[in-house]
Amino acid sequence: MAKYSHDVIIVGGGSGGLTAAVGCAQLGLKTALIDRERLGGDCLHYGCVPSKTLLKSASVYAQMRDGARFGLPPGEPGPVEMAAINARIASVIAEIEKHDSPERFESLGAEVLLGHAEFVSPHEIRLNGERTVSAKSIVLATGSSPRAIPFPGIDEAGYITNLDAFSLPELPRRIATIGAGPIGIELSQAYRRLGAQVTILDIAGQVLPREDANMAEVVANRLKADGIALRLGAKIERVEKGPAGNARTIHLTRADGRAESLEVDEILMAVGRQGNTAGLGLEKAGVEVEKSFVTTDSKLRSSQKHILAVGDVNGKYLFTHVAGAEGSLAVRRLALHAGGSMSYTNVPWVTYTDPELASVGYSETSAKEAGVDYRTIVQPFGSTDRAQAEGETEGLMKILLDRKDRVIGTQIVGYHAGELLAPSLYAVGKRWKASALMSPIYPYPTLAELHKKAVSGYMGPRLFNDRVRGILRFLFRYRGTAGN
Repeated sequence: MAKYSHDVIIVGGGSGGLTAAVGCAQLGLKTALIDRERLGGDCLHYGCVPSKTLLKSASVYAQMRDGARFGLPPGEPGPVEMAAINARIASVIAEIEKHDSPERFESLGAEVLLGHAEFVSPHEIRLNGERTVSAKSIVLATGSSPRAIPFPGIDEAGYITNLDAFSLPELPRRIATIGAGPIGIELSQAYRRLGAQVTILDIAGQVLPREDANMAEVVANRLKADGIALRLGAKIERVEKGPAGNARTIHLTRADGRAESLEVDEILMAVGRQGNTAGLGLEKAGVEVEKSFVTTDSKLRSSQKHILAVGDVNGKYLFTHVAGAEGSLAVRRLALHAGGSMSYTNVPWVTYTDPELASVGYSETSAKEAGVDYRTIVQPFGSTDRAQAEGETEGLMKILLDRKDRVIGTQIVGYHAGELLAPSLYAVGKRWKASALMSPIYPYPTLAELHKKAVSGYMGPRLFNDRVRGILRFLFRYRGTAGN
């Protein structure tokens, strides 16, 4: 095609698509941004924003009942009203949504088109079966949707996903969560703290299976302390819908081989994601798809080199911040012709349970899998005075070092772990030595002192030992020893 209607078309208005659209438009490309119904993506409407809002409500409710631990009169607040919580969630979404409005992106130079997009050729997309737009370059940013496992009887019994989790008319009395990954345990803890009886089921032997076992165990212990029942290493055999109401029965085989029947009022399916590629006509564009995700190279190019895929739809790392980074790379490649590729080596992530679990770079698990030699620094979370004052002493920091004492990974499980990860983002990315984390003057009392305490404990024996004392006594005629 010799002439196109646009320079670039972005399909999907989530983090990756919005980043690509605003960058290309502001750099002078005639940009079309297509989304099925509204901008903002799954993160704004069904993921990050509503889940963190729900978690905050649940945390406050739990603290209202926990006053005695802080020397306050014990209290027992009334039952929650999901309508009020849902209204708060909706208000937070509405406030953030202002930044993702079609009017804003139109003002920045992008043409926003709402409706169903379907390829009719490698460079042409038809909108709602009517208007056809075309471009030399196209960016797919259609995101992902919750995946479901077809357990026998599950469709008849019914279940909810994150698409339904933030608009429940009332809190179910008994909930079973299938899946012990981040989405499953975050929502489970929120529901439990709001008053529901919760059981988490997973065939894996631990919660958060991709994390180091000792880090995940801290989270698991808090879930159990909250009253959540864990059925790990369990196999679901079938699900039955009860004769009346919303009751369901889940028949499972526990890790020890015993059979169990679990009666619940609602089932939350949280077993992973699938790429939103169905119905896009990708076969007409010659774009290859594997297990619902668009296959891409390190430059985000699909099997059609002029079609890039960013965000969840490429199946790499399904995080909003990764989608944004990929969207930025798409701008560099398409608008600036500057090249570049994605490196996922140091992608950080946080699971927003209480306590949080944050990670960047290598964990012990991933280092062993990659055959990387490492040594570890482990520091208890409660070693900081601020943690003691906050009553948040559970958890630990683990720093992985290479042979030259450079930081190659950090995991933190504890209060506000996600916020505490920032220094390690630089340490891992810039290949700092551990001593660089010890050198700043940290304000007292803060949780951030955890970094200094961790590295000081590691470096201390190298400086404060008999050999160093002997050398100093010889050079400077010091008379003292460590014992006087």
